Parts: sequence; structure tokens; C-alpha cells
Amino acid sequence: MAERATTSAQPIWEDMVSLHSRGLAQFEVLEPAGHYRDGDTHTDWSSEGPGLEAALERDTYPLPRTEDREGYYGGWHFSYWASGYRDARLLREACERLGVDLRGYLDLGCASGRVLRHLALDGDLSEVYGCDLNRRHVDWINRYLPAKAVAFQNHSIPSLPLPDNSLDAVSAYSVFTHIEAFETAWLMELRRVLKPGGIAWITLHSERTWAEMNDNWGLYKRLKHQPDFAPYVAHESRAELPEERMVFRWYADRSYSSKVFYHQDYVRRVWGRIMEIREEHHRLPKKQDVVILQKT
Repeated sequence: MAERATTSAQPIWEDMVSLHSRGLAQFEVLEPAGHYRDGDTHTDWSSEGPGLEAALERDTYPLPRTEDREGYYGGWHFSYWASGYRDARLLREACERLGVDLRGYLDLGCASGRVLRHLALDGDLSEVYGCDLNRRHVDWINRYLPAKAVAFQNHSIPSLPLPDNSLDAVSAYSVFTHIEAFETAWLMELRRVLKPGGIAWITLHSERTWAEMNDNWGLYKRLKHQPDFAPYVAHESRAELPEERMVFRWYADRSYSSKVFYHQDYVRRVWGRIMEIREEHHRLPKKQDVVILQKT
């Protein structure tokens, strides 16, 4: 029997748990970050000091266009690059504080390599992995970033094709803010791939995010139009997070069309059973909280 061609009207099961599973994407790219520095007034990055200057000189690889990086920083291309440098620096500093010799690293939900590119250019690291639900991001990294950066497409079911006890650090920037199911299984999977003593750097929306978000936040702009969020539009109704874990989900052509809020007490009680909570930081560096877990 001849195989019937799949039409765009027929669902593709892979796209139910990932994005853009068909074919290789075509891209146009931007110049390296230094090309955009002088015209970028979004943020003053001078406080990053000589480390940023050295990284800028070292990174001669192209930048993704705004539409190929989840819209991060809009048209401010240098600030997009510099934000990745800053987050990579903060991760390295956490490793130093917690006694982790950072050699093997995974960025879960790496997008098009905002942070990953900086670790891939760090001569101290021997293994640098990134994974994302969106194959377009994976294709971009594997086509344009250094060969040390190995990107692969994952899916929303908790599973990583990496050996046990193989990595020193895992980061998940704005990933658990969208995981409405299997969150504890994902934490167990991160624990599995980390070496004893390895750390997981995870950003999340906390009860403080819940109370502080306003019309200037993209998070709030998306939420306030969702029916389930209607009772909480008025700021006074958000003095406290009503439940320890709250999920707001809506249908869209993305496998992560949801926003998730966690109370710190929940994180300490549930996540703290899976790995030891070593540090918690409010809005580091911007609008999401950070929890640093260590496999002990």
C-alpha cells in the first residue's frame, strides 16, 4: 500500500510534544554582537567590566534575528547578547561559591543559545549541551555556533539522552515557568544527569512575582486576557498567591502555552526532597526568581 502524504490539516504527533519537527529551517542571521553595541541604549552594561569586553572580542559568531530568539530584547541586539553573558557569569559564580568545577553543562530550554554561546566559548568547559522543544532553535545553534555547542531537540515528556552523573551544572531559564505537567519528573531527570555535587539553576515565577507583576510586564499582558485569570486582574486580588502551585493554560500552537506560579513553601517542601536547595534569589537578575538546587 502506498504511503499517504501528510497534509497540513492532519496533526503531527511530534508537534504535540515539541515544535517544528519537520525539515530543516532556513535562516537569515545578524552580524556579531560588537556590530550593534554603539546603537544599543536599552541597558547600560558597563558594570560587567572587562569580562564583557573580553567575551565580546572572543565572540565573532552571528546573532539570531529577533524572531529566531523568542523575541528576547526585541531589536536591541547587543543587549540580547550581553544578557546572555551576564547570566553565564552568574552561573559560573554560583558554581564557584558551591564548590562545583564546571566542565560539563546543559541548558534546558536553550532557545537559540543566548546563554549557551558564552559557555561554548569558555575554554574551561569540555562538554556544552543545549536542548529545546523548538527544532528551529536547535537548527540555529548547530548551524551557527561553535562546534563545542551540541544542541538537540527534546520534548515535553521528561527524558534526556544523556548519561547518569555526567554534568556539573544544568540551567533552566524560563522553563519551569511553563511546565504545567511532569514538573517533579523533570527535576528527577535533572538530578539523574547531574554528578554528585552538581547544581541546577532554575528560574521561576514565585508568590512575589504574583504580587509584583503589572501592566509593564509581558507576563501580565499575556495573562490578563485569559479567562481563568479574570478574578485576579485587580492588583488587590493578588496580595497572596491563592494556592501553592497555580497553572494558567490556554490553547495555542505551542506546547508551552501556560504560565505557572510556585510558592516558596511548595518549592522548599517538594523540590527540596529531590535536591538540596542551596540558594534562593528574588528577581535575579530581572523579573524571575532563581532557586539553586544541588545534588548531594
